Amino acid sequence: MVMQLPPEDLGRVETAIVEAEAMTSGEIVCTMATEKHRYVEWVLALAAAAAFLIPVLLTAIGFGPSFWAAAFGMWQEDPLSDWQTVEIFVLMQVVVLLLATLALWWSPLAQRFAPLSLRQERVHEIALKQFLIRGIHLTEARTGVLIHVSVEDHVVEIIADEGIYRQVPPDHWAETAAALLSGVKGGDIAQGFVNAIALAGGVLATHFPPTAENPDELPNRLLIV
Repeated sequence: MVMQLPPEDLGRVETAIVEAEAMTSGEIVCTMATEKHRYVEWVLALAAAAAFLIPVLLTAIGFGPSFWAAAFGMWQEDPLSDWQTVEIFVLMQVVVLLLATLALWWSPLAQRFAPLSLRQERVHEIALKQFLIRGIHLTEARTGVLIHVSVEDHVVEIIADEGIYRQVPPDHWAETAAALLSGVKGGDIAQGFVNAIALAGGVLATHFPPTAENPDELPNRLLIV
């Protein structure tokens, strides 16, 4: 189910964009992703670690291959041969791998606690796609900026077109992203956007003041993607 912000929160974001763009020839587009991404490589890495460790721990406390052979009547030899022991141990690992993969796939570990580098890479790809789909790179002066947040990933991505990128230092965008992320973590996404838009609008107004015509080329509302 796609998360929706209350109409009053959407209105706050739209008002912030309109006010910011009134002071600059730049264009600000805000997008928000609410999808629960799952990171396959992260899940499989955790499941593989569990498949390696859990059978070892079970064996150490007395639930090793001999226990399972007796419990399921798999082999009647006592003691088990070395080959039979290896077979049962490998089977234990396979079972743990499958169960751990299923459990992790539907747990918060599959996304929220995935390594930040994985989440950032995924969010960057989505943000770049939105930058192109929304035509932000097609503004007349190449002064469009995208402010994108993935709510479930807790990652913000800001992409500025080449006209802006040459003028504004990366540190400013890091501050802008931090303002939005603070709102997400604090439970007030709209305020996070308002703060981020104010920072973006302020620097755009400095480097790109409004022109005589100052056309509004892109949507001012918050776009849920």
